[in-house]
Amino acid sequence: MTDSRNLEAAGNAELALCCPARVHTLSCALSSSPLGAPVAIDESLYLVRIPLPHNPLKYVNSYFVLESHRTTVIDVGFNLPECEAALTGALASLGRSWDEVQVVLTHSHPDHTGNLDRIWKPGMQVAGNIHSFIEVCNRQALDAVVFGPAVVRASTTEQRGDLEMRNGALHLPVSAELLPLRRDIPFRFLAEGDTLELGGRRFEVVETPGHDPWHICLYDRSHRLMIVGDHVLEHITPSVTSWNLSNDALSDFLGSLEKMKRYEVDLVLPAHGDPYCGLSERSDALIAHHRKRLGQIYNLVEEGNRDIVSISEAFPWRYPNWSRWPLDQKFSSMGETMAHLIHLVRNGELSVEVRQDEYLFSAAH
Repeated sequence: MTDSRNLEAAGNAELALCCPARVHTLSCALSSSPLGAPVAIDESLYLVRIPLPHNPLKYVNSYFVLESHRTTVIDVGFNLPECEAALTGALASLGRSWDEVQVVLTHSHPDHTGNLDRIWKPGMQVAGNIHSFIEVCNRQALDAVVFGPAVVRASTTEQRGDLEMRNGALHLPVSAELLPLRRDIPFRFLAEGDTLELGGRRFEVVETPGHDPWHICLYDRSHRLMIVGDHVLEHITPSVTSWNLSNDALSDFLGSLEKMKRYEVDLVLPAHGDPYCGLSERSDALIAHHRKRLGQIYNLVEEGNRDIVSISEAFPWRYPNWSRWPLDQKFSSMGETMAHLIHLVRNGELSVEVRQDEYLFSAAH
């Protein structure tokens, strides 16, 4: 594992560099370091890439903030032994242990929270923009009423063999990514405007719902950096899904992207990919991406595609042959399509008719 003292020295030197040079130096350090090795951003802040086995994302970035008496770990990976081992190894290489750790979560998704089921013990403080994971369970139960029948309709004969009933409810293998924590862990609730004093730095909590209803970013004004979780990724378009007509997740996401322009940020620290510059520019690019997608989906409805399955199948995705996709990919694509449809309905551009368990869309005129 990389010598943390050398990494710290490199981090201190980077404080004097402009953002592009600093990002280049960090990218080189990350590319030459194994997953799980802490890479210094500066004297008290480290990036640790936690492996995500058998996942196309490959890793999630966890951020360690060091104080003399405590280590704050921001995001902890899946509920997997590989994720736990990477965190434990990173702490050890920095001369730390789990006895002095507190956890901060950027949002509720399991690649950021799931490992709490392994690492949490009484006395470990966990903070996030969430009161309890009961909220996640309740949201999933509401959404399942809509996405359950849609997934059944989208499945092939072979894929339907993977679906089963449990306790009178449809169990979907694609819902594994939505599973909340199994343990009942107490949370410290963080809200917009709260601050975290960590390692000689002051992080401002910025609520950024959209990708997840409970998403937050952490802004360090004095160092002009922001930990953005999954909100603004440099090379990936964060997924925005919704299944409930009362939840315009895309409107939330677009508003949260506009919000990024208020902050003076030189260094963006994402949960996936390397640190980068240009937060406002990337936010604008994501807004433009979704505006284009809204137009494409509106046109598909005008052409006569009315239900979520036919609209998703007709959409020009990067990969063809939607009907042959694995069921979990169909599920994700339909959730994104539904988020855009709901936004168009809420803006008065589309109307929707509910027939039993199916939503049918049409142009509002």
